[in-house]
Amino acid sequence: MKNITIDVYMDTVCPWCRMGDASLRTALKELPEGTSATVSYHAYQLNPGIRKEGEDYRKVMIGRLGGEAQFEARMKQYNETGAHFGLIYNMDLVKYTPNTVLSHQLIAITPEHLQSNLIENLYNAYFEQGVNLGDVDQLAEIALASGITNDPVALKARLLKGEGLEKVEEGQRDAQQLGIRGVPFYMINGKFALSGLQSPADLIHAFMQD
Repeated sequence: MKNITIDVYMDTVCPWCRMGDASLRTALKELPEGTSATVSYHAYQLNPGIRKEGEDYRKVMIGRLGGEAQFEARMKQYNETGAHFGLIYNMDLVKYTPNTVLSHQLIAITPEHLQSNLIENLYNAYFEQGVNLGDVDQLAEIALASGITNDPVALKARLLKGEGLEKVEEGQRDAQQLGIRGVPFYMINGKFALSGLQSPADLIHAFMQD
């Protein structure tokens, strides 16, 4: 039995990371017989300087992309590219660019076997429903729906007192040391790096290199 280790650096509000996650899921289902994979998720904040209460999504993106026309083109691109991975992007519902620290803390304190499902639910909540992932109440609801907790109040307290923050900061430091400038980013077997959105076939090819 061949086991592959895959370290994924991602952000919970990254559209390309969501597509990359869908691509990875497909790739893992199509691995050659006798091959298994262990996936670990690491925090990478695209917008580490965003205020805790979040900022206006449209305003942030127009500033980053250089104008309204560029913004509209990018929103269209998310929908068109996402459709190739079976994903829907309701970007008109996305009002906030949140600070994603709390969402990464939630991933960090979630048992590893439940993390993948949680991450998928976080992506769906943000990109399909416009849920503010910087809101601890919303995160607790997602955790409840994901089967991570049956006590949202206790979970909120854990997040607000900083549980999981050390792991989040570790991910940021590791990303800096690896020279990561964008996500999704994959480290395979601690040796091979892949940056950016990849097709399932390209991921499998990379996984089988060693």
